[in-house]
Amino acid sequence: MKVRVGSRGTIVIPKQVRDKSGIVEGDVLEVFLKEKAIVLMKDTKWEKFHGCAEGLVTAEKIEKELDEDEKAWEKRLER
Repeated sequence: MKVRVGSRGTIVIPKQVRDKSGIVEGDVLEVFLKEKAIVLMKDTKWEKFHGCAEGLVTAEKIEKELDEDEKAWEKRLER
């Protein structure tokens, strides 16, 4: 299978390869050289941690905390 390199060094991984390797949008790939070959390997570290904090924090709590921090910074800048 051949792919063309784009102007910024980008390539498209063919669907057949993505399907067989389990690569989906948003995955992180490690890129390294092995002799003269370029190797792409799916980084599975995120999968080990994904969901481990489920139920501990909600998106609403995080958003509220960020809003409060932003307001605090705005007050500091007004001084």
